[in-house]
Amino acid sequence: MANIQTIHTKNLRWIDIINPDFDELEWLRQNFRFHELHFKAVAEHQLRPHIDQAQNYDFLVLLFPVYDKKTQEIVTGEVDFFVGHNFLITAHYGQMYTLKNLFSRIKEDAEIRNVYMQRGPGFLLYKVLESLFRRSYPILDHMSQDVQKIESKLFRQTNVDMLYKTALMRKNVIEFRKMMKTHHSVLEKLPKRKKDYLIFPQSKVYYKDLWDYSQDIWDILEALKETVETLEQTNQALATYRLNQITKVISIFSAIVIPATLVAFLFGVSVEGVPFRDNPYGFWIVAGLMILASIILVAIFKIKKWF
Repeated sequence: MANIQTIHTKNLRWIDIINPDFDELEWLRQNFRFHELHFKAVAEHQLRPHIDQAQNYDFLVLLFPVYDKKTQEIVTGEVDFFVGHNFLITAHYGQMYTLKNLFSRIKEDAEIRNVYMQRGPGFLLYKVLESLFRRSYPILDHMSQDVQKIESKLFRQTNVDMLYKTALMRKNVIEFRKMMKTHHSVLEKLPKRKKDYLIFPQSKVYYKDLWDYSQDIWDILEALKETVETLEQTNQALATYRLNQITKVISIFSAIVIPATLVAFLFGVSVEGVPFRDNPYGFWIVAGLMILASIILVAIFKIKKWF
């Protein structure tokens, strides 16, 4: 099957399944005696990372961030692992390019293959997880650059585009945090497993490195979360201030025009006794009164320091 690729060594197989569907799951059922719940977990998208300990293998589900360049959104990339005495099986979807590239490197380079696969399935699992965790750092760097761009433009422009970018960044941080939050429990259980296929020289130290990666990523996300929330609050405050300024200008202009409008209305009423109706300078007198009324109101506003 094109979606199932295998790397063989003397004592270990790495089977990588891309876009697992009905045919791929049937192939797994025919070749491995896994629990039906684990087959079901591979077929369905999982909402949280977890580790299940079976009799002769361990089943892990981990979630990793994938950056969609078109929408600029962080989406969830799920990777399912079966690890046993002489095999490691990974199942994922096509957007996990880090995993696909790592598999290709090991398959094509004998030297890399010896380094990664001669120390058992536990060490190979560690190297795969290390690559996936390290892949999070370029995404975090990209997010940090986006935050800096938003920050630099924030005091120069406040518009719908800035509000959208800030909201999108907050959504990305939330999605990233949701993926990483429950990794700790899975990574804490790995060093405690006594199965020989998960144990290799200094395995506890290596597994602790994974926990450190996860904690480091979490700390960076916490800093990004605080920064984005501050920027969002600042953006909203600036938008409110500028809206208030616009409203203030419109209100002052309307108030200045009202007296002139009132004067024009009074002298425009078609009733007997309206002053200056027959005066040859009546228009200029009325216009002067309108201007005078507006000037008086502007002076009052100035005295009260309303603008």
